[in-house]
Amino acid sequence: MKEVTQLLVRGFDLAEAEGRVLLAVGRREARRVRGAVNNIAVSVTCLLISVPLFVAGFGLLTIGLMGWLETMVIRPLAAGLTGLAVLAFAFAWLLGFSLTRSRNRSMNQSHEIVR
Repeated sequence: MKEVTQLLVRGFDLAEAEGRVLLAVGRREARRVRGAVNNIAVSVTCLLISVPLFVAGFGLLTIGLMGWLETMVIRPLAAGLTGLAVLAFAFAWLLGFSLTRSRNRSMNQSHEIVR
């Protein structure tokens, strides 16, 4: 009977210790999640503000480029050159984003190895 009682007492001590560790880990992870959610909220807010401004500015820049080119060449050629400039900018933007994203991914993997 004494061994069974000791087993129960040690089992509850272990459960209590594990519960404290679980609570500490849960709190730490909750802080990380809260930080990540805050970062996402700020990022989404910045995107919601900057994307319409970027599109409007880029549209005005495109209209200005086409208007300037129309004074030098015929209208279809001006439209083609403007479209080519827009596609080149979009490709450069996408390439830059891809390179930045792959660099961030490799940095995150190296940080996980260190931890």
